[in-house]
Amino acid sequence: MRCSAPSRNTSVFRDRASFHAKTRSGRWSEKAPTRAAEAAALPEPKCESRPLRQTVDNSGQLNAPKVSVIIPIYGQLGNLTTLIQKLNAQTVKPHEIILVDSSPGELNEVPDGASYVKNPVDLALSGDYNLGAQHATGDCLLLLQQDCVPARDTDLEDNLRLLTPGRVAVTSSVTLPRENWEQYNFWGQALMAHWVGTVRQGISGKFDLIRADVFRKIGGYDTKAFSFAGEDMDLCLRLSEHGEVFVAQTQVIHLHNQSRKTAWTDLFKKRYQLAESFGALFRKWGFRLYRIPYATYFSHHLAKYLYLLLPFCLIFPKYVIPFLFVTANLANVEVWRIRSPKKFSFLLLNPALFLVGAAGALKGLVSGKQRYSVNK
Repeated sequence: MRCSAPSRNTSVFRDRASFHAKTRSGRWSEKAPTRAAEAAALPEPKCESRPLRQTVDNSGQLNAPKVSVIIPIYGQLGNLTTLIQKLNAQTVKPHEIILVDSSPGELNEVPDGASYVKNPVDLALSGDYNLGAQHATGDCLLLLQQDCVPARDTDLEDNLRLLTPGRVAVTSSVTLPRENWEQYNFWGQALMAHWVGTVRQGISGKFDLIRADVFRKIGGYDTKAFSFAGEDMDLCLRLSEHGEVFVAQTQVIHLHNQSRKTAWTDLFKKRYQLAESFGALFRKWGFRLYRIPYATYFSHHLAKYLYLLLPFCLIFPKYVIPFLFVTANLANVEVWRIRSPKKFSFLLLNPALFLVGAAGALKGLVSGKQRYSVNK
């Protein structure tokens, strides 16, 4: 099925004039406004999660809430057919699978079992998730990236059972298999060294089950402040104001197939991008960032504590500069798992990366926004 979005900015659930869908059997159009538009006309109460109906039919089968899967694709099919098959093999099948495309072109052939929404405005992944949620009709949203697959056929059902009345979202832990990581080139391994194994990220867009009504009430992702990084942590904190964001033991496998060879410059670009998002996040949330599950990974965040020491390099250079040189290497200690003698180059690269990160964090803190992109 093919759906066309209105040719204007639809990043934050505005009323739409029409929603056109195309199937093999014919055409139809819906002129009624979305539920999000109807809700926008009401006073803005404090959002409270409602229990989702889970009943058992005469055969003893669980009648679970309807789940709308949203997958941004940016004009790429990749392993989409396999992913859709994997989703349909879940013990609780999705109510619908929505592919959102914000690329300049248009997909010629939509995989069976999915609908297609064209986003005329490229607002990165977060904008595509917002638009997909605007079209979704399920009780829950499952935000999923194209290169991620659930580890087991029961993962969606397990997460639905964990979505108790006091919780607004259940996310799976994210696993980057070591065998996938070892296939990257040296710089690719260095870029992803933090993520090898299983990480409890919280909201990540990789297998996030979120109550649709709560997602819409808070306006979805904040695309005005966060363009290419930080939007997931911001969403996690805003959701947690209305209930618990629970990280389950279920795992989503992040295949992360690198489409091109990573260069050493990509490390500096990525460091700046992520650091800029941290500065913007800290300006908005301050020390409440500790509430995010991902904040418990100390080595991932050590450099952020060290930024405060940089001004003291002018006052006590004899002591502070050697200290920062050592601790900047500790902040990227995961690179030592790379099986290559080239990793010793990071004894000098890590301090340089630390300085680039400090510049990015300062930019985000001053502007309150994240705008830099590795790909643009």
